[in-house]
Amino acid sequence: MIEAIRESLIKMTPENEGIKAKIVDTSQKIQEVLLLLLSDNDDLRSRMDKESAERSRETAELRDRLDKETKDLRDRLNQEIKDRETDRDRLQKAINDNASNGDELFNELRGMIKDEKEERKDQADKSNKFFNGENDARKKNLEDVNTWIQAENDKRQKEAEALRLRMEKEKKELQEFIDADNKAMAARIAGENAERQKKEAEMADRLKDAQEASENGTIQLHKKMQAENLNRIAEIEELQARQEREKAELAARMEEEKKEMQQKLEKENQELRDKLAEEKKGLKGSIDGNHNHANKRINELAEKLAKQLKDGSQGINDLTDRMIREHALLKYLMSLPLSVYFDAFRTEDYTDGAEEYLTFSGTKCNLGGAMDPKSGVFTAPMDGSYSFTIHVCTHDMKKALLSLRCNGNEMASFYDQNHDSNHKNSMAGQSIVAELNKGDKVQVYMYTSTGLQDKKSNWLTHFVGFFLRPKNYLEDEEDCVSIVSNGHKE
Repeated sequence: MIEAIRESLIKMTPENEGIKAKIVDTSQKIQEVLLLLLSDNDDLRSRMDKESAERSRETAELRDRLDKETKDLRDRLNQEIKDRETDRDRLQKAINDNASNGDELFNELRGMIKDEKEERKDQADKSNKFFNGENDARKKNLEDVNTWIQAENDKRQKEAEALRLRMEKEKKELQEFIDADNKAMAARIAGENAERQKKEAEMADRLKDAQEASENGTIQLHKKMQAENLNRIAEIEELQARQEREKAELAARMEEEKKEMQQKLEKENQELRDKLAEEKKGLKGSIDGNHNHANKRINELAEKLAKQLKDGSQGINDLTDRMIREHALLKYLMSLPLSVYFDAFRTEDYTDGAEEYLTFSGTKCNLGGAMDPKSGVFTAPMDGSYSFTIHVCTHDMKKALLSLRCNGNEMASFYDQNHDSNHKNSMAGQSIVAELNKGDKVQVYMYTSTGLQDKKSNWLTHFVGFFLRPKNYLEDEEDCVSIVSNGHKE
């Protein structure tokens, strides 16, 4: 190609000398570039040959090392197979040796299970007898109460019936008295009428005899007789009105006595019902309220404050200062380490194995009252550091898987699940130190299949907590010490 370019340049005319020179320069540069490319190609080929030889050497070394490692692995595998066969023979021998003792262990286990079954059966019979006795006693007590109530009701009914008979008898006697009185009154009125008619007849005779003597005397006598008749009529009307009034008063008094008797009977029945309700409530149990020393102290301070208010403003200021100092003292004492602690325990087995929080039968000590054994919740009374320790004993054929939680969040866990197929028991526990805020709730959570053993005489489960130090302990101790010292102002 270059030779062709040169020939074409030779054939060019003199007018194209400038172009010819440029073409020559360009061809020289192209030639230099081609020579450089050829040199780089030779270097690249030599490097590739060298790298290919190096790769072949590394492949050979890798193949040799792989063969050696394969051989070593095969040797170790053969040796391990021999060891496993030796262990298998030894284990088979041990199994054969233990097979002879299997019947004895099985019989011993059967005896233990039988004894345990008899013991559980005796406990169940005793519990059944105890609860049956309690139920019989409660039924007898309730039957006695019902018998007493029935007797009281019969007595009240008899009294009411006797009162009704007496009232009817009195009513009958009163009616008979009224009838007799009416008859006597009628007889008296009839006698008086007869007497009056007799007198009128006599007066008529006398009037007839004296008619001729004086007409004026007759008129006066007639007026006198008329006045006497009017007086008799007025007396009769007054007696009738009195009789009606007495009848109305007697009926009103009988109605009032009847209402009073009914009210009395209703009141007595209500008292009997209230008494029965109170006795039933007493059979179920009563709630006794206990006031702690802090409330008593507050009441005493309130009484002293009321007394000081009457003495004047100076007494109020003195008492206010004293209350401030005592409040600071109480606050300082409550913030001291070990001012809050508890020990909760259980007295009965737990075999439900459910996902739930652990509760307790009671507390041996509970300073500060922050632990509620019935719900199993410890509520932090103040900010600070607390120490918690829990110990449990696994139940027969059960495991223990528990955790300590704060506000539902897990802080620590502990478990023992190596005795789920035999009758062995073991103790398990956990201890932690936690930073709590006021109002935080700490509980013990149990997972599935957890079983705990406790008896009334053996308290194996204990949940213990201590207040170690407040959150800002010793930061404001100088202020507290300056206010109080041994409970008194310096």
